[in-house]
Amino acid sequence: MKRKTLEIQREIYTAIQENPGITLSQLERKIRTNPTSLKKHCEELAFLRLIRIEKSDTTTLLFLL
Repeated sequence: MKRKTLEIQREIYTAIQENPGITLSQLERKIRTNPTSLKKHCEELAFLRLIRIEKSDTTTLLFLL
């Protein structure tokens, strides 16, 4: 069964809330979604100013605002 966008974004928000500073790869394994979809959902949440994305050369960290 395909999950809806809101369900996935709610899972992302909850996972970041439980683990501030979680990386995209850790989050990908935790909520079981592909990297492209995950990045798109995170960018939407960042646009809505719900999360903050911090990129470095090797990792991308996610925090709540």
